[in-house]
Amino acid sequence: MAASMTGIGSAEIRRGDVSIFVEVKSVNNRFLEVSCRMSPTLSAYEKDIRDVVREYAHRGKVFVAVTVQGETEGTLGLKVDGQNVVAIRSLLNSLRKKSGVREQLKLDHFLKFSEIFESRGGSDELEKLWIGIRKALKAALENLKTMRQEEGRVLSKDITHRLRELKRNVEEIEGLSQASVPESHKRLCDRVKQLIHDLPLDENRLYTELALLADKLDVTEECVRLRSHLGLFSQTLEREAEVGKKLTFLLQEMNREVNTISAKSNQVQISHWVVQMKEEIEKLREQVQNLE
Repeated sequence: MAASMTGIGSAEIRRGDVSIFVEVKSVNNRFLEVSCRMSPTLSAYEKDIRDVVREYAHRGKVFVAVTVQGETEGTLGLKVDGQNVVAIRSLLNSLRKKSGVREQLKLDHFLKFSEIFESRGGSDELEKLWIGIRKALKAALENLKTMRQEEGRVLSKDITHRLRELKRNVEEIEGLSQASVPESHKRLCDRVKQLIHDLPLDENRLYTELALLADKLDVTEECVRLRSHLGLFSQTLEREAEVGKKLTFLLQEMNREVNTISAKSNQVQISHWVVQMKEEIEKLREQVQNLE
């Protein structure tokens, strides 16, 4: 079943005196893009976070926010590295002078550098913290996945309704086209005879050319291909999880067939159906852009 690319999920767990809160949001995007916001001391686990996200999402822009709170500094197994803070302040001041920037240094500027922190309890403490973060992240992603699937069901229901309308339009166009071929053939014959009334005429050649011309006005082949695209569209929507790219391609092919029908037909009613189909295809395109 297709899933939407938009959603939100969160989870919180406690490990002793430490509270870990993870929030995950996702929006539409052509590819999978993961953005993390967390303490610089946890930056070493950013790749691990991206790997976990890939287990739950294949497309979309995913924002991951990790917040860790403890009663004391030692709870997190971290402390400030005073020497590095002084060195970073000197570096930033030098940058200000050389660039001509007058902005005063703020705490946010220092937090861009993970070097201002060092582990109080060693890598073991950070590893234990990561285990908790990973657990909260997976729980948040499960909630996100559930929301995306529910949104996908709503979108699929609307898309299915529009597909039925398109199938009905195709049937109407095909019926009108087939019924008009004999009439178009006769009208062409009468018109040609009027134009060459006093000229010698090879009737066999004439009827052959008229038959070919009338055949060009027939849109049966385009209708057959449209039905094929619509059928594959429905199957993909029902049976596959990652559908966005494939459905976008099918919509392009459907639009091409509709354009061909518009170019070949000279009937006002078929032109009306074509306009309606173009509107439905455009609405489908907007909906498909939300699917993973």
